Amino acid sequence: MELTAFISGLINEGNVTVAADLLAFEEADLRTAAIHLQQYYEDDCREMPYTAPELDMDAALWAAGYLYTTVQFILLRNLDAALLESHLPAYAGERTPAAIYSADLTLRYLPDLFLLAKGLSPTDPLITWFYQTAHQWPFSSAAIPFTEQVDLSAINDHPSLRQAYTDRIIQARNLSQCRLPENLPFVQAALGSHAASLWPQFDTAINELI
Repeated sequence: MELTAFISGLINEGNVTVAADLLAFEEADLRTAAIHLQQYYEDDCREMPYTAPELDMDAALWAAGYLYTTVQFILLRNLDAALLESHLPAYAGERTPAAIYSADLTLRYLPDLFLLAKGLSPTDPLITWFYQTAHQWPFSSAAIPFTEQVDLSAINDHPSLRQAYTDRIIQARNLSQCRLPENLPFVQAALGSHAASLWPQFDTAINELI
């Protein structure tokens, strides 16, 4: 029950353990993990603004497995970088609002993995892999600096995702995300007249962002 224990530790304690080898998850483990993710979704969606997207279990399970294996690659430095592509496959489905939110149940911890991996060389293939994932799943990466344009259409077209994403940018005080033209109007509207108290640096930097 490696994946189930990983999800439970991640959600309930903030501590995780992973196997010392790259192994496929057993069917029984995946079924139990799905039960945990279903419960997590039901609890989490109550805190979302407006109405949260529906649960996409395929996306939720993919993301949980992806995060688990990513932690393995960070911690087990004996793993060959050539294995990244085969053991960290991209999500095969469409990144709908439901898939974005369901994957985020675990991918929201991507910024924490960036901190965990900060000791790695900037040229390490895993760092490149991180940034590719962050750009593919920007809703889960609001705390990560972006310098390139990303596709935010599925987020901005869904009221719940759009508001939650904006709130995350503000919470992370991530000015680089405000440089994306799609984000700035939403951040400005959310801050309103309270920018000076909620995010003092924003008022100072705003003229450079427009």
